[in-house]
Amino acid sequence: MNAKMMFGFACSFGLVAATAAFALPKSSELVESMGMGYNIGNTMEVPENPTGWGNPLPTAGYIKAIKAAGFNTVRIPCAWYSHSDALAKDIAANGGTADNSTYKHVGKDASFTTPTIDAAWLAQVKDVVDMIIAEGMYVVLNSHWDEGWLEDRVYDGTANPRSGSGDIANSSATTKARQAAYWKQIATYFKDYDEHLLFAGANEPGVNDPWNGTQWEFDNTRMQVLKGYYDAFITSVRSAGGNNATRTLIVQAPRTEMDMASMLNQNWPTDPAGAGYMMAEVHYYPYQYSLMTKDEDWGTQFYYYTGLESTTDKTHNMGWNVYTNSIDNSALGTPNQIKSAFGELKTMFCDKGIPVIIGELGAIKRTGQITDAANLKLHLQGRALFYGEVAKNAKANGIIPYVWDTGAEDDGNMTIITRQKGTYSILDPDVLNALQKAYGQEGNNQSNLDSLVNENEVPETGSGKGVQVTYQTVTSDSSEVGTVRVNLSGANKDLSKYVGIEVRLKGSVASAGPCTGTSDGCGGYGWTSMDLFMMTGSSWAWFDAPVMEQADQELTGSFQTFQVKWEDFRNEPTDLNEANAIGLNLYGTQVTGTITFDYIKGIKADGSTEIIDDFDKKSDLTGTATGKVVALSGTDAIKPAVAASKLHLSVNGGSIAATFNATKAGRASVMLMNSLGQVVVQQNFDAIRGVNTVELSTGFRGAAFLVIRQGSQKFMHKVNLK
Repeated sequence: MNAKMMFGFACSFGLVAATAAFALPKSSELVESMGMGYNIGNTMEVPENPTGWGNPLPTAGYIKAIKAAGFNTVRIPCAWYSHSDALAKDIAANGGTADNSTYKHVGKDASFTTPTIDAAWLAQVKDVVDMIIAEGMYVVLNSHWDEGWLEDRVYDGTANPRSGSGDIANSSATTKARQAAYWKQIATYFKDYDEHLLFAGANEPGVNDPWNGTQWEFDNTRMQVLKGYYDAFITSVRSAGGNNATRTLIVQAPRTEMDMASMLNQNWPTDPAGAGYMMAEVHYYPYQYSLMTKDEDWGTQFYYYTGLESTTDKTHNMGWNVYTNSIDNSALGTPNQIKSAFGELKTMFCDKGIPVIIGELGAIKRTGQITDAANLKLHLQGRALFYGEVAKNAKANGIIPYVWDTGAEDDGNMTIITRQKGTYSILDPDVLNALQKAYGQEGNNQSNLDSLVNENEVPETGSGKGVQVTYQTVTSDSSEVGTVRVNLSGANKDLSKYVGIEVRLKGSVASAGPCTGTSDGCGGYGWTSMDLFMMTGSSWAWFDAPVMEQADQELTGSFQTFQVKWEDFRNEPTDLNEANAIGLNLYGTQVTGTITFDYIKGIKADGSTEIIDDFDKKSDLTGTATGKVVALSGTDAIKPAVAASKLHLSVNGGSIAATFNATKAGRASVMLMNSLGQVVVQQNFDAIRGVNTVELSTGFRGAAFLVIRQGSQKFMHKVNLK
């Protein structure tokens, strides 16, 4: 008898309850022993191939490392549709094309409602489940996105096309039948497992609505569709025999957003097991702090957590409001907001005997965005503080938090324990320490904060130099504001070995208005755009590409890198072996501002870069804009030249009336974005010159941003819909 067989027998005795007639512990009895949770992300949920996103299959060594790190419950995001015959049948119904763009084939065969999960896949999932339970931990086994077979089909009928893929028809009856079929098989396969195995019926239902890349309203009609999916999940599991009669089951708020938890609460499904054998799930990614990677006109990324704010990069402090130039201490992700939101979850669910799990939470590491050493250290310290704040409030309210782990180890990761190299070391000891301390553990892992700062620091003082360019337009309706040009010579003239150009910029340009000095007022309001250009060959042929749609939306007081590939140019460059110059051209009306230009790099085919000019040595500069070489400093952030426009709101339930002043008549748009930066609802309208009022109705509830755009005018205001 080999070791694997012995392990299987040992587990079978530990997992089987005395008899199916005896009820498993109620969900509330599991909370304390489940402790804090960990996600094996980007692995078992990958459609068709669990190693397709760069992670190996979980091993016993990895599972032991999770246990040793202080976690006592593991969430396994899992795919089922792509490991069943439903995928093949849907592809066949689509004409035999194996296209993974989701909407072209998922659910095509509406008559096929009884898919069969591949037996080998069930066995593979069982191996991971068994390894976790063998360490005394709990397992949450879910149904994840998996080509959107359920997640993206929380509606009935035909939706508008997404990305030109055609009308997206969905029969909720078909999706519900498939949900029932999958969970009947899963539950039957695991029927003898005890309370250490929990099932979760979905992941983030409705988060990727197939509506031209944006979300539409999640109203009561859609909630009833989702509730039907949950009913199918619960009924199938409860009827599958064994310990499934009282196994703890988990259902999700729409999109797993905390703001929509009340909708789930008001439509709580009926459980044949009676009260006490279910949990609710939400996720927690405060968008501007956790996921946002580019500043927008409506708000900036948050780099620095509350209590550890930067004094030199204030616009990226947690809660920074771009319209009041101050910090909002109730913003999503702040300690005040966490305490309030988690308290509401406790009242809504936990106090009624329905525990809550934060199925996913995290914040990306921004080592590639923050180049000032002191600020990078603040960011890393604050990030650990954020994780600790979430864990502390979760524990205090009887909520189980699960950190999201992608396995990636590069910039932007959320990984705590390494696994891709077969060495299960702690990648993020500072975050782990904060989590452990929140749960009464020692939290004495050796910090690597200083080494991360040293590894990622880009010197901005001393010998480092850059070109500071000052722009000031004259009034016209189509004006070249200014050009800075770097003339190339020697080996730098040969750009044929590259696939594009990278530049590093910071600063601000802004458009004012209305324009004056011309008969038509330059057509109304100011505008700005910026191009990167190149001149090549004996004829000095001109090639250009947009660096950003609106320079005042993109640039900030901190350096950012922008890459432009040859295919991004309006006409792909020729004579790359004889390049004469590279530069930045600013266009617009009523423009003022200053940009610091750090370097020009060539991008190689393998993604690496090398310096073409960093201005540390005397550079050949020409152009129409005022430019000078300066020593770089981390404290010379440029303030925007124009104050934000005013927007006044009147909110009554789901109706919002927004009043603003337009400088000219013309087409405008209004949109409502949720706390993840996703568009909930939007519409176009015709604005008149002067005072305008536009009304927007929505069934959305919770914290949101209202944004109005008209030409270069932008208005934004935070709103809380109750």
